[in-house]
Amino acid sequence: MVVGAKTLCVAIMASSGVFGFGGKDRACRHSGEVVAASTKYNLDPYLLTALIQVESNWKSHVVSSAGACGLTQVISRWSKYTCKQLKNPKISIWEGARKLNYWIYKYGKGNLKIGLCGYNAGFRCKGKSANKSGLTYARKVVRMSNRLKRRK
Repeated sequence: MVVGAKTLCVAIMASSGVFGFGGKDRACRHSGEVVAASTKYNLDPYLLTALIQVESNWKSHVVSSAGACGLTQVISRWSKYTCKQLKNPKISIWEGARKLNYWIYKYGKGNLKIGLCGYNAGFRCKGKSANKSGLTYARKVVRMSNRLKRRK
């Protein structure tokens, strides 16, 4: 799917109740980077936008209790970047897209929900003992992505 930064920004601005205070402006500011990273890593830019919204509400300084950093909440010990570097929106978007590509296409073998669950919960997303909170997270990101697509 080819989506331009302007189209993505229009969808973001049209989505009511999805983005918190200031989130729409921050998301639009980085929509070009989201589109470029999504294109390189074979991802839907609406999906990457939704993931960032769920992970950080487009706040680049956020660090989780688990040590995940930046817009895409990547854990620095599993990345080539430090937490300080991951707070740079451009680095975070590109590293998050690279990680999401791995989880969807390598771990999930193309299964979006398993891939998103893996991004959130690690290697506990297959079979009967699949991580329930990871699967809930996956459904939330997919739902938000679908809402954005309807707004374009």
